[in-house]
Amino acid sequence: MKIRVSGIKNGNYEINISENAENIPYISSEFFGTVEVNGTLKKAGNRYSFNGSTHCNAKLICDISLEEYVEKITANISIQFIANTTLYFIQKEKNMIEPDEEIAIHEDDEFFDLTEEVKDALVLGLPMKRLAPNYRDKSFEEYFPQYSTTNRKIIDDRWEKLKTFSSDN
Repeated sequence: MKIRVSGIKNGNYEINISENAENIPYISSEFFGTVEVNGTLKKAGNRYSFNGSTHCNAKLICDISLEEYVEKITANISIQFIANTTLYFIQKEKNMIEPDEEIAIHEDDEFFDLTEEVKDALVLGLPMKRLAPNYRDKSFEEYFPQYSTTNRKIIDDRWEKLKTFSSDN
């Protein structure tokens, strides 16, 4: 998922990229179909910024019902980078970019590769609590009353005596 940066003049450029998820190395196994990236690349001198979004369908398993369902995952991407060969080699040598540091590319690079940023944004966009759409509006007890703690009857009457105790005693 590359953006052409070679030979462009200062200004704003609309970017629309798509790639099959199967062709993206090491993308999370939940994603399938087409990964799309849309946004604006801005160039000012040797500095670049890309602001946009990415989306792709994901096969997820519902935490309540264990049903498989498909959800469209959308995430924002905002990245700044600079064409600076000296800084590029410094970053390459230390094999790390500090969190507040601009990403450097070689001044002769033809493209800037967004693949890692797209993968990271999509994975961070996956919901922590995965609920199929038909389970989102109701509580667990409404769908599975047999497992509800409020509707549970005491099966073993040896525990009946515990009902007489309260937290106030």
